[in-house]
Amino acid sequence: MPLDSIADLERRIRRLEMELDQNKHKFVAPDRTVKTELPSIPLGKWTSFVPKYSGWVEDSITGIFKYSVIGNIVFLLIDMTAGTSNNTDAMISLPINADLNTAYGGALAMAMDNGTVLTGATKWYIGGTSQTIVFNTDMSNGAWTASGTKRVRCLAIYAKGT
Repeated sequence: MPLDSIADLERRIRRLEMELDQNKHKFVAPDRTVKTELPSIPLGKWTSFVPKYSGWVEDSITGIFKYSVIGNIVFLLIDMTAGTSNNTDAMISLPINADLNTAYGGALAMAMDNGTVLTGATKWYIGGTSQTIVFNTDMSNGAWTASGTKRVRCLAIYAKGT
């Protein structure tokens, strides 16, 4: 690309950045009027909760367990720092009921089975008829070792139930 073209692109970028700065607090409302301030959107605050769980020795789980609600969306943060397995399943009750007319799922940020951090993809899943988040050792229905350290870390997002 010739140098003149690069200089032209840089000038255009600066001009667009200036226009964005001038208009960053304006938007067009549905009635086509121009508002000069952004609407007030109530943002959720993080609330800690004590999880009810299955698949771990009673009172062995520690970590950060929080949720935040924004509108109908629930953000669930689980960062387990300790947990001892006593079963091949792993699930935690949801702090806010999910809309179970659909299913939700995603990859875990970290999973530890029998003291070993798993290197393959692992999943969380919310669905069916149970108000729980279920964890698996793979992206299918992988079971956990029923002993040793079992930990999970994830940020799950789901729709709030009625």
